[in-house]
Amino acid sequence: MPSLISGYEYDIFISYRQKDNKYDGWVSEFVANLRKEMEGIMKDDISIYFDENPDDGLLESHNVDKSLEGKLNALIFIPIISQTYCDPKSFAWQHEFLSFCDRAKADNFGLNIKLANGNVSSRILPVRIHNLDPADQSLFERESGGVLRCIDFIFRSPGVNRPLRSMEEHSRDNLNKTFYRDQLNKVANAIKEITVGLKNNGTVIHPGHDHFLQGTRDSEKSIAVLPFVNMSNDPEQEYFSDGISEEIINMLVQLPDLKVAGRTSAFSFKNKNKDLRSIAEKLNVNNILEGSVRKSGNRIRITAQLIEASTGFHLWSQKFDRELNDVFRIQDEIAKAIVDQLQVSLSGKPVEPKERIQTQNVEAYQLYLKGMAFFYKRGLDMFEGLRCFEAALKLDPDYALALVGIADTYTMLSFHSYLAPEEAWPKALAAANKALELGPDMAEAHCAIATIALLCERNWKKAESGYKRALELNPRYLQARSWYSLFYLGCVRADHSEALKHARLSVENDPMSAYAYVILCIVSSMATRYDESIEAASKAVEYDPDAFTSWHWLGNSYHWSGNLQAAIKPFNRALEISGRHNWTLTSLVVIYAEDNHLREANVIYNELLTKAKLSFVSPALLAIASAALDKNEDALRYARQAYERRDPFQVVTSNSWPDSKKLRSLPEYREILKLLAFDTHSEINDNNQAE
Repeated sequence: MPSLISGYEYDIFISYRQKDNKYDGWVSEFVANLRKEMEGIMKDDISIYFDENPDDGLLESHNVDKSLEGKLNALIFIPIISQTYCDPKSFAWQHEFLSFCDRAKADNFGLNIKLANGNVSSRILPVRIHNLDPADQSLFERESGGVLRCIDFIFRSPGVNRPLRSMEEHSRDNLNKTFYRDQLNKVANAIKEITVGLKNNGTVIHPGHDHFLQGTRDSEKSIAVLPFVNMSNDPEQEYFSDGISEEIINMLVQLPDLKVAGRTSAFSFKNKNKDLRSIAEKLNVNNILEGSVRKSGNRIRITAQLIEASTGFHLWSQKFDRELNDVFRIQDEIAKAIVDQLQVSLSGKPVEPKERIQTQNVEAYQLYLKGMAFFYKRGLDMFEGLRCFEAALKLDPDYALALVGIADTYTMLSFHSYLAPEEAWPKALAAANKALELGPDMAEAHCAIATIALLCERNWKKAESGYKRALELNPRYLQARSWYSLFYLGCVRADHSEALKHARLSVENDPMSAYAYVILCIVSSMATRYDESIEAASKAVEYDPDAFTSWHWLGNSYHWSGNLQAAIKPFNRALEISGRHNWTLTSLVVIYAEDNHLREANVIYNELLTKAKLSFVSPALLAIASAALDKNEDALRYARQAYERRDPFQVVTSNSWPDSKKLRSLPEYREILKLLAFDTHSEINDNNQAE
């Protein structure tokens, strides 16, 4: 039977490893059922080449002959992806898959075609019958030039990874919850769309050409940028590929008419083979950008594709083969391509994302990306991040983002009770001031300055204006909105209603961010909304169970709601993860003292005192712990030290912090509060509640 289009021998070429058909004839059954399914949805008959006979001369040990070359002249190529298919030594891989890729790229249509509805599809339509090893998936993506998108026929149950059979149509044991007939229908419908597009003279989409389609201008202008897949053999390049995705996010969030999923939420799907529709639903976006990065020596290959999540169709795709120092230009091109495709505009006027202030030194850029990865982890990893930022600055002394990284890291190292304020603040302030000088329109720089003004300088007006400027420049900058909510609105002004509004907006912008939920947990607790606090902390644990902060604040939310026993388990987990962090030790002193377990409280209190002799322990924490044990003279002595040394944790815990009630009850401590001169919108009141 001839192909639907003149010049092609077959409509469909089915490629598979013969060993995958020997055991139970799965491929033969699939092809027979596909033929029947196609008859029900296509007016024209479809020709399918399927080498069912393993003895017809096309064995895996043989070279491809002219007969097979002709049969590969097909419109659509369907590889049956199994645990053995992605094997460079196999006949199916070398002489079918790779050969078709080369032939399709050179023929009249190209490998990627524009469909009748304006979307884009590859002429390779993979059917997957096993979950793949990561190396096999990377091999397929590297050779096909795009992320592997399959129609799955996989039966999955504990310890099982095998093909889904037709007789298991309604099996409840299949954890994938897929029905054979439904998956078969998806294949048939995809074939129909591709063949109709080809018959209607589908437009060729050549990688490297600026060709943007018109299919979704009326769709919601929303997007998630998934972390690009690292296709290099070096795991160190993971920072580089992640960083490219992050920088594209940072460029896109500048556009007021485009909703961009937060970085943390988008990155939560890293290394997870999730359906794009499911990802889009969880992130509440309509479009997905995904891609891959392969770095070899001084060369880099970046592939990117914009996908309409509801249909799975490609709206735009492009491959960039460039020199490594072109990476910044590639990021800019991808961001502009997305804007063109989605037609993002402000007041009817086309807008483009501004290029980020960026070093031109690729090595410095990679060090910055690595540093940010460590900074996000918090804890002792921040010291390694600091070393990366400093190394980046040695290569480029005017690298503004690396300077912000240094400023924020020193700030957090002091806030987390790792570095003395005397050591941290001068370095943080110098780096932040220089970053602002180099990048006056960088939200990150204004946020860094604002945080230092609040936690160190105790200059509330400067802090407020800095946070507001950062959010004006980038309303979706999670760190600025979170710190504005917690540090300024919650801790300084005790304006809990307004603090809650901003904390909830952070969660809305980045709905799978454990950090956003931690901030909401703390702000809710300060507003005595304990049910919301526990719920937020539970979400933080769900999204990042390896972060000590998630468990620490879950413990605090239980403690502050009055459920002391429920708090112990998450606190112990926080201690285990963090290496006995000073925050959690202090919280346990307070909770054991309240529960009249004085022996346990004093043991932990003495542990804090011992640590203070060897390294820095926040005097504000020691003041809270001492007051909990009615060691009032010690509590006041530590509180005065905290004020004189500009301990950042004193600002956070002095105003309406639940653990500080006993400390605030001391008349002498009221004098320290007067010195702090909090710019509260109401009287300091431990019973202050949000509406």
